[in-house]
Amino acid sequence: MEVNSSVPYVFFAWYTYAPNGQQIGGAASQRWYTGQGAYQVGTRSITVPLFQTTGGIFDVPSTPAAATAAVGNATIIFHDCANASLNYTFTGGSNEGLSGTIALTRVGPAPAGCAA
Repeated sequence: MEVNSSVPYVFFAWYTYAPNGQQIGGAASQRWYTGQGAYQVGTRSITVPLFQTTGGIFDVPSTPAAATAAVGNATIIFHDCANASLNYTFTGGSNEGLSGTIALTRVGPAPAGCAA
């Protein structure tokens, strides 16, 4: 996840699997989601559209080419300088109807001046 206060814009990428992905196997079970959008500096909650990218092969020209479509919404809630949660709802795509929450923890140090 990248939160850029200079722009201000947020972007995140999420790699996961399709429902029952274990039974599908291989690349067909893999899912890439991204969320991106503008936000107001200082806010503790950011809601962005959620996109699914299908097709294509990483770093290789392929047919069919990768295609990206809006499939829902995600809300990032910042609890403090080191912890956040990602609430998601799929309204389309292969995970349509699913929703949930993922706990997020900062891997690196908090930026200077970050106040809980």
